[in-house]
Amino acid sequence: MSSRFHRIHANHILAEAAALDPRFKRMAFPDGRTTDETFQRLSTAAARISSGTPIQQQPAVEGLEGAGSGAGSIVWSYFHEEVAGTVEARNPTADAVMEVRAYLEEPLLPTHEDPLKWWESRAPVYPRLSKLMAKKLCVVATSVPSERIFSKTGQIISERRSHLKPKK
Repeated sequence: MSSRFHRIHANHILAEAAALDPRFKRMAFPDGRTTDETFQRLSTAAARISSGTPIQQQPAVEGLEGAGSGAGSIVWSYFHEEVAGTVEARNPTADAVMEVRAYLEEPLLPTHEDPLKWWESRAPVYPRLSKLMAKKLCVVATSVPSERIFSKTGQIISERRSHLKPKK
């Protein structure tokens, strides 16, 4: 195990997959520096992903112009415009960092539980990280499946060639 997984943090793909596994998170890394580097890369990647949660618009205040209801309506109108402006101007980088921090504060998942089911239940809470997880946790830990495919393909090609050779 130590020869195969030694310095897992040096392989960015494996490090990010381990960090996004709720059973390991920080436990997969030997020191704080590599942990911070990995979660910084995840935050950057998550910031590039759309959260998928629509920006909530404040409902329009009806009848402001024609109602003549006084200063209260104008104040609330101004307030709604300001709130709508701040909601639209959200910073995806800050949102991603907050998502990563909240994820790190969650307790570790017991090792016998399924991390994919955990992520499925937490997708609304961590929209960016759950999309990133779908890309990162599909990493195959060994090359055996691909070696089997190459081997089987070689057998098929060999059989076809033997059938195509002209008989003497």
